[in-house]
Amino acid sequence: MYDGFHMVRQSTPADIPAIRSLMESVAGFWQPHWSSETLALALDSANGLSFVWEEHSQLLGFVCAHDVGFRAYLSELVVDPRGRGRGIGRALIEKVEQVLRERRRATLIADVWLDAVPFYRALGWEPPQAVLLRKTIQPPG
Repeated sequence: MYDGFHMVRQSTPADIPAIRSLMESVAGFWQPHWSSETLALALDSANGLSFVWEEHSQLLGFVCAHDVGFRAYLSELVVDPRGRGRGIGRALIEKVEQVLRERRRATLIADVWLDAVPFYRALGWEPPQAVLLRKTIQPPG
C-alpha cells in the first residue's frame, strides 16, 4: 500500500537499526536481553509476516507475526508515539490478517499490554478461553 506519503511494506534486514530505534523509543518496550541479532532472527522466522509503516523515509510502525500452521502469533506491534491515533497499528495488523487469510489461517493470537486491550478490542479481538503462562529461561552459566 502506497499513497505517495506512506506505505506498508515487507520489512527487510536493512530495517533492523530503524526497527530497533523505534522499539527503544517506546518506554518499556525494548527488553534488555534483546539485540539486533534478536530482531534479525525474528524477521527471518516471520516468513513473510513482518511489515513496516514507512513515511517520508522514516519507520513509524512495525509488526511481526509467526505462522506455525495451527495458528499464528502476533509477536510484536509497535507504533512511534508521534504516529499514534492515525491508523498505523490498524493498517499493520490488517496487513498481517490479509496474508494469514490468504494462507487460510483462522486464528491469530497475541499477548498484549493491558493498556493496549481497548485498541485490540476495537479491531474485533476477544480474549480466548485460555490462560497465558510464561516461563523465563535463564541463560547457561
